[in-house]
Amino acid sequence: MNMVTLHTMPTEVDITVSEDGMPLPHFLKESINSYWDSLIENGKPFHRGEVFSIKELTETKNELRVTLQRTDFAHFIYDKHFDLPEEFNCRVIVANALILTNDNHFVLGQMNSRTANPGRVQFIAGGIDASDVKGNRVDIMGCLIRETSEEVGIDLHDRTLVWNIDPLYIVHWGNIALVYLIKLKIDSSEFQAHYEKFESSLREKEMTPVFSSIQLLSAEPESVSDFLEHDDRPRVDFLGAVLKKAIETV
Repeated sequence: MNMVTLHTMPTEVDITVSEDGMPLPHFLKESINSYWDSLIENGKPFHRGEVFSIKELTETKNELRVTLQRTDFAHFIYDKHFDLPEEFNCRVIVANALILTNDNHFVLGQMNSRTANPGRVQFIAGGIDASDVKGNRVDIMGCLIRETSEEVGIDLHDRTLVWNIDPLYIVHWGNIALVYLIKLKIDSSEFQAHYEKFESSLREKEMTPVFSSIQLLSAEPESVSDFLEHDDRPRVDFLGAVLKKAIETV
């Protein structure tokens, strides 16, 4: 597990993409290609799309500035499983929605078996993709909106469902997580019904939901502590740190 540090998100977040792709030596490209071919031959349903790795990062109390460079998912998945030199690491930024129902339940999801992190419990979240890049600038809120819609069927523009969206934490854990608190106007049972309808609509389109299951966790210290102590499923490295911090403020 990577070391986790967490603090308040700076008021200004500026993320841009370099014109140059991430340079990798020939021998590493060959290793990545070979590993990718083995994954596909063994039936992994992965897509070799663009991934944006952190090139430069400057952070102060009031400002976060990041420059990204283009690579691809084959590099990203290779870096997850092999010990690369630091200069060749694929470090990404992930937008996370810490969703809270109006009866104080956090929404967590367990990744399905076809994803890069099968069985892992995490927040509603996703990395930057090409649709989030406008010119050379990254629309991180657009990324958050897209992922929340795709994963749990919540439209963050829908004022009948969403109270507000607040920047919350920046988390360093090898990669960078930007955590936003999404307060809903619906309670946990209404969310569950909404999600089940959304999940059914995906299956009718022969689409596989990102999550194999959804968990609604009471935002109370005892419930969170019990979950972290007794739930033995794999989880994203920073999930515990964010939950413990968030129950102090929600």
